[in-house]
Order: sequence, then C-alpha cells, then structure tokens
Amino acid sequence: MGREIELDCFGKALRGDVDAPFVFWLFGPGGIGKSALLRRLGDQARAEGRVLVELDGRFLGRDPADFEDAADAFVSVPGTVLFIDSFEQCQWLESRLWQRFLPRAAPGALVVLAGRLAPLPQWTADPAWAGLLQVRELRPLSGGEAGALLEAASVRPERRDAVLRFAGGNPLALTLAAAADSAGRVGSEWTPSAEVLRTLVAGLVGEVPSAAHRRALEVAAQAHSTTEELLAAVLAEQDASGLFQWLRELPFVESTPLGLYPHDAARETLMADLRWRAPTTFQAMRQRLAEEYLGLLREARPRVRAVTGDLFYLFRDVQKLQRTGCGSAPRKTCTRMCLKSRPRPGAVHGRAG
Repeated sequence: MGREIELDCFGKALRGDVDAPFVFWLFGPGGIGKSALLRRLGDQARAEGRVLVELDGRFLGRDPADFEDAADAFVSVPGTVLFIDSFEQCQWLESRLWQRFLPRAAPGALVVLAGRLAPLPQWTADPAWAGLLQVRELRPLSGGEAGALLEAASVRPERRDAVLRFAGGNPLALTLAAAADSAGRVGSEWTPSAEVLRTLVAGLVGEVPSAAHRRALEVAAQAHSTTEELLAAVLAEQDASGLFQWLRELPFVESTPLGLYPHDAARETLMADLRWRAPTTFQAMRQRLAEEYLGLLREARPRVRAVTGDLFYLFRDVQKLQRTGCGSAPRKTCTRMCLKSRPRPGAVHGRAG
C-alpha cells in the first residue's frame, strides 16, 4: 500500500515516456519500505515483459569486473531494468556507475538504486544528468496508507488505532505489528519505544521451542547472513536443518542468495536484548562465529573475500577498531586485535538467560 507517486513515475518510464527519468534513486532509513517498493516495481517491470536484473549491495564484492558481469544484460539487452538494493553497502560503486557504467546502457534500459544514503552531490549537480536522475526520499506512510496496509493485513478494526499509535507510518513496524496481531500475541496498550519494539519481536517469535532454537536466533542476529552449514558448525546441533527452516519462516527474516538475513530493526533489537540479558553468552557467540570464519579463511575456501567481509561485519560495533586505526591495517592484524579478548570456552553452549 502507498508509494503511488513512485509507482506511477516508474510506470511511465517503463512505457517509454520521454519525460520520465532513466535512473531512480530511492533512499531512507531501515524499515521504511525500500525493498518492499522494489518488489512492487519489479512486478511492474515483469508485467511489461522487461528483463530484470536484481542485485543486492550486501552481497556484491569490491571487484568492478564482478559487478559488470552480473549486470551485463543492462548494457547488452535493450529494455533491461537493473535493480540494486542495499546500495549503501556498495557505495564505492557510485562514482563508477554514473561516470562509466550507466552511460553504456542498452536502449530503453532503466535502473533503480535503493539504499539509506542520498546520492553524491557531484552526481545531482551534474547538468548532464538533469532530467535523467530522479531522487526520492521515502517518507513514513500517511495515516490513510498505513490504515489501508493494516486492513489488507486483516488486523481487527478495534486494534488498528493501537497499532497505528505504536508503528506510525513505518512500514516494517506496521508489518511486524500486523503479524503479531494476527497471531493474537500483542496487547493494545502500545507506545512507540524501544522497549515496546523488543516486546513486539518477542511476541512475533512467540514461545521459543527450545534452547537450541534460542541459540539459532542469536546466531542469525549476529552473523551477516546465516546458512544451514553455519548453524551446524557454530551450534554443533544435529538438527541444523530444522533450526534453519524455523528461522526461515520468521516474519522478520529475509531469504537472500547467501542465506538468511533479519531485517535491521529486528536484528538490532535481538542483539541489544542478548547483550543486556546474557553478556557472557553474547561474547561467546561472537567468538564462536569468528572462529568459524577464521577456519574458512585458513581452508582457503572460494569465498575468501565474502568470508572476510562477514568477519568484519561481526565486529562492526567494536570501538577498538576505530581507536587502533584498523581501517588501514591488514585484515589479519585487525582480526587478531578483534579476537584479543576471548570468553571462557564452552560458554556458547550454556544457558542463554
């Protein structure tokens, strides 16, 4: 529901309107609905018979040749539509796009970039791109749009006001709240606070079936992306397949080409809750994940670059990285500094609070 202006403008571009933009840049905070809007735009493109190339900045390497290979249809097949989601994760690509790659587009091609950041001012100020680039900051849904979303989600009428007071116009919060309401797990006395968000996520997860399921959730909250193999290695559980399937069915977990990826708001809430509730378990889980990533690097697996990125993502909030200037240090040195403080062995298998 909502986003009619963006949908209408993109539709005109698909139909060849000479005044429509060639590049659509969508930006806004986490949970504002960028990925959901991309899915709707993708439906429009497919309905028009367009070739659609969908890339995710979270999983793009830093080799420009790899990107160009993945997006080759954009320059070789007329009418191709290129989507890049989570563009803030591959911001290094921006100047190359507007200076070198996009000018080579096949006839009738279009591109949609979605991320948390606005484009570089050099791009928007370039007269050559005037009229070709449309920048849209996604705002919270209006009251009418949010109400329509809740109605479509079959939220009971007597509960909608409480949901709207809690979630405002944030699409992710609305979706989570609607899912919780349909499960009958959320009360009507809500206020828009971090504590309530934690309660909401707990309501969505419901009764965690076992300690193993709880630990699987904690892995997904900290790991960049979670695969069944990663769960099996970190938790040493025989039923890693069942745990993975349980995670996959949670309403705030997205399936990506490289594994399961919780929505940012849910991920940060789960991490903050575990860090507060069981700090030793939090550190032990982080340590166990780091050991697994380092093991993959020592084995020289094909995904060395991706695993290195996973390792640095794991320690993204460690202040020591900034204090010691790790950004310019070799990766091996940085990893050793990150792992300097080791929790007691076996803590990851202990009770999670």
